[in-house]
Amino acid sequence: MGLIVALAIGLVAGPAAAQAIDTAGVTDMRLEDVFGQMQQHKLWILLISNALVVALLFAGGLLVPGGFAKAGLRDVTPMPAALWLFAGLVVFLAWHSAASVVAASGWIQNSQLDDFQRKVVVHLAGYVFGIVAGIGMLFILRRSAPDAGMKLSGLDVPVGLGCFMLAYPFIELSAMTGVALYTQLSEGGTPPRIAHPVLQSLTENPKDIWAWGMVAGAVIGAPFVEELIYRVFLQGALLRITKSPWIAILITSILFALMHRMGETPVPWHALLPIFAVGIACGVAYERTRRVGVPIMIHACFNALNVILALIIGPDAAVAGL
Repeated sequence: MGLIVALAIGLVAGPAAAQAIDTAGVTDMRLEDVFGQMQQHKLWILLISNALVVALLFAGGLLVPGGFAKAGLRDVTPMPAALWLFAGLVVFLAWHSAASVVAASGWIQNSQLDDFQRKVVVHLAGYVFGIVAGIGMLFILRRSAPDAGMKLSGLDVPVGLGCFMLAYPFIELSAMTGVALYTQLSEGGTPPRIAHPVLQSLTENPKDIWAWGMVAGAVIGAPFVEELIYRVFLQGALLRITKSPWIAILITSILFALMHRMGETPVPWHALLPIFAVGIACGVAYERTRRVGVPIMIHACFNALNVILALIIGPDAAVAGL
């Protein structure tokens, strides 16, 4: 089991993690050599992993024509598309309006906090209000559409974790593709080592409790709020309009990725590919399981993994995006 764990870490971490687990004594073989070999063959490992996952999904009936319908679709028909979009808008406005109000308040303006600390408070306040509004909308709409997949459950956590493990090869391969495209189009240039400002703040100040506050927002707040807006409400509206889960998933994932190019700190364009892949994984998992907590868990795992890899192993190990 120790060797399996070591190999799994080596796939995403590379040689930098070798010395950290070399003392485990899992094998007489030099672990540096194992990690070196795995890095050399990382692309093939990911391609084979993706092929196995696709085969598994085909065997499970998900990727065959009509797979979603055979497994059972979320019933979004009790409410018009406009109402689904309105619910998403309510959560979005609660998220951003609360952040704007807190940022403009006299308390935050006259406090002894520096700019970064104020930013953390504003971000966390926005996520708190977004989560409250999101839970409220789930509670209200669930009564009208009880089979639309809006009930949270403790079982969502292990199911979401399992879905993330299945989706990770696809996400990692998308990240590698984005980096390759960046290098090719920039004539050999290297992409930014950190693709998200939250990771940048944390790697520069790993002992700063305020940086960890920003991380908490990224790992807990952002997945909850964004998945409700995009997967539950926007994807629900598109499913209501198009009657096609795949069309709804693709459009939602594109908009989800493009959203990360907006705002004060947009991610580099090459990071849009893994973010799009996360959107696809969340959308497919949500439609297949009909559990709202599953895409939230997938999104949280993705963000948490980026934090762990960037902090413990090194910035270069993090998957692009957050």
